[in-house]
Amino acid sequence: AGTIQAGEGWRWMFLVGALPALMLLFTHKRLKEPEPWLRLKEQGLLPKGSLFAPYSALLADKRWRKNLVIGALLASTGVIGLWAIGEYAVDLQSAVFKAHFEAIVPADQVKAKVEAAKANAYLLNMLGAAAGMTLFTMVTNKLGRRLTFFLGFLAAMVITFTVYWKMNSPVDAYWMMPLMGGAQLGLFAGFAIYLPELFPSRLRSTGVSFCYNFGRFAAAGGSFFSAVLSKDVFGGHPPPEPYRYSAMTMCAIFLVGLVTLAFAPETKGKPLPEEN
Repeated sequence: AGTIQAGEGWRWMFLVGALPALMLLFTHKRLKEPEPWLRLKEQGLLPKGSLFAPYSALLADKRWRKNLVIGALLASTGVIGLWAIGEYAVDLQSAVFKAHFEAIVPADQVKAKVEAAKANAYLLNMLGAAAGMTLFTMVTNKLGRRLTFFLGFLAAMVITFTVYWKMNSPVDAYWMMPLMGGAQLGLFAGFAIYLPELFPSRLRSTGVSFCYNFGRFAAAGGSFFSAVLSKDVFGGHPPPEPYRYSAMTMCAIFLVGLVTLAFAPETKGKPLPEEN
């Protein structure tokens, strides 16, 4: 693959991205299995049989089956909102920033200016995400899971809709993208807290992984639907309007999460569920 050359900053970024793996050298021996899980292991009560045995156990019990559906719908809402809507902001930025810089800088500088502005916007988006995750964690411990998710989905819907509707310059992106990152990614802090609280110890990892991965499959379908909207439904509009209208329409997905919350159990302050 060669060596890292000047102007190939992306290679450095991949190298930096691998650094967290070094944390395993210091943490893996200190991590301990949860006591309820260890008790189940000692008693021989962990799921046995085929790979699908834990899923059969989840689906066989009405309570876990309901929580599985609720968790999958909530996770799907967040994952679709991020990967089928939020991540396409870069396409809108490419078009909007190009038009912006073409009007104020020489033609040979436009591409570099656009790429720099997009990089800055993405960095601010991720900083907003970090702040949003921290805030979501604090609020959910105060207000409870359901109310915090309600506020989170509502904020994600309104902010994302506004970003695609009103972003017309790099300056717009520099204050809008942190808000969208905080609103959309903050939900994922909630998933890490809430989803494990829906399932018993012996089925917890299976239930949580199903919810997350169901969301990923749903996001693939959401991305396809977003592309159809951009090309076939709104394709007759001049660029970058198809990007705007497609994303604004897709924001309706957050309504799924809001409706699902009406059936979701509140878990704040309650012990983790166990089988009778």
